Amino acid sequence: MALRADSNGIDASLYRKTGSWCTALVDASLGTTAAHEAADRLPGEVAKLLKSQQAGAADIEALTNAIEATKGLRAPVARFVAVHDGAVVLNELIPGLKVDSAAVDVGPFPNFTALARARGGAFSYFVAEAGRDGGEVHLYNTASPERVASRGVVGLPEEIHRARKVPSEYDQPKNQSAADEMARRNAEEVAELIAEMAKDTFVRLIVLSGDVKSRETIAGMLPGALKPYVVVLDSHTRTGGADSKQVDESISRLISETHDAAVAELEQRVSAQTGNGRAQLAVGLAEVVSALQSAQAEVVLVGQYQDEHTLRALSGEPWVAHEEGDDHADLVIGQWPAPEVLLRATALTDATIRYVPDSILPADAGIVALLRWAKT
Repeated sequence: MALRADSNGIDASLYRKTGSWCTALVDASLGTTAAHEAADRLPGEVAKLLKSQQAGAADIEALTNAIEATKGLRAPVARFVAVHDGAVVLNELIPGLKVDSAAVDVGPFPNFTALARARGGAFSYFVAEAGRDGGEVHLYNTASPERVASRGVVGLPEEIHRARKVPSEYDQPKNQSAADEMARRNAEEVAELIAEMAKDTFVRLIVLSGDVKSRETIAGMLPGALKPYVVVLDSHTRTGGADSKQVDESISRLISETHDAAVAELEQRVSAQTGNGRAQLAVGLAEVVSALQSAQAEVVLVGQYQDEHTLRALSGEPWVAHEEGDDHADLVIGQWPAPEVLLRATALTDATIRYVPDSILPADAGIVALLRWAKT
């Protein structure tokens, strides 16, 4: 996907690809006769729009085939497709997004704004189900309901059974001690598995469920850097003893709370800078562009989408130029709506972009950037 599987920003490697790009944001709703009829007409309509923007034949064929070959879902849902040099790079559903008419873009770099707005602030989370005989760790990302990955630890239940049930070979204290030690080792392996999977993942929530002692042991064994993200649920779905619907509702609540906490943290950072002479805060489109040009922007916060403005995209550093002026004229590849150019510059300077309620920004700012270092 264009967004990395976290909220750190956009996959800059896609912007570094040279050649032609075509993107399309279309309605992907099915369920009614009218929706099916609209879906049947959609490839032809998109092809016509692409031709009007001088898209190449290979790009048109790839994009329309991608739309035609995929299935929609119950409304509202959108589909985003990106094609580079005749090959489909992205083909993703965006649940909850209503699209009234198809929107296509053709140019030297992709327009990922719709996807970024829908997926901004996404984070990965683990759901671990632990038992005395092992456990499973499931990786999800809030950008999609689909499970990203699963890994498990399989203990030796027959050994636990033997330790508990063969008094002729083990007296009762030894039976219990052996079983506890095996359960501890299994919990340790689950904790190590979580830590390993978290190394390259932007995890902001770790939900532990299962056997009471096992989940407590796992929580205690996790690295200190992960412990702030741990929530223990009083459930044991591995044995069928917990209501899975209730567990799902609990996880959904935790995801919402985690997202809200992240937005609240950004609001606090903006507020602190607003009351501190704005030493590390760029306010307004012009200041944000200047901050991106010097790679000073750490997090770009967009309230109003700046659709009424345009910016110039550059072929190399600093990647973006103001709407007017002669700066970096030799690198200008064209002028596009500000959201597209801002998103590209954010990715290419390894910054983060977040689309937030306008209320958390200074009055009438519309857009700000938290800076990596103070203004001079």
